[in-house]
Amino acid sequence: MKVTPRRIDPAAAELRYRGFSPTVQPSATTPERPRYALEGTAPRWLDLEGYYTRFGDVKPLLGRVDDRYVIMNAGDELALRFTAAPPPAAGAVRDFVMVADGWVKDGDYNTTFSRTVLPLPTHASGKYDRTPGALEDDPVYQAHRGDWAEYHTRYVTPEGARQALRVPLNGSTSPR
Repeated sequence: MKVTPRRIDPAAAELRYRGFSPTVQPSATTPERPRYALEGTAPRWLDLEGYYTRFGDVKPLLGRVDDRYVIMNAGDELALRFTAAPPPAAGAVRDFVMVADGWVKDGDYNTTFSRTVLPLPTHASGKYDRTPGALEDDPVYQAHRGDWAEYHTRYVTPEGARQALRVPLNGSTSPR
């Protein structure tokens, strides 16, 4: 069997808010898997404070493996659209494999600097031992300043999730 890989770049890439998918886990020995359905849109976790990518077209950030990237928050969705590939040759089978390069940072107390988006990840170092400082001092920001003017313009704080988790003092289910 001959495998012929072929790169297909996205024709469009849109970042948007979607909400949260339900997950299923048939047993304790299997991984939890999300289903592409909508379970809710309210915040579920305390957001990491910092600049995230604004909603809309983000295709220019996805062209190469570099330190230009989409900074997504919980509930965000990156929708990719591809031009249809020509049909496979007679007798051939076609499969698609998505290859991506990125990082995940969460607000777990065991995660280094778990309250902020900073320090920004970089291919130059796999370590996050640099204490977050001013955005302007971050090496990724310095290398790609234009991305913060055009793309990373959505400033998020954990306050939205705090408000969603707050229980009213009077015991009612509506806010005071």
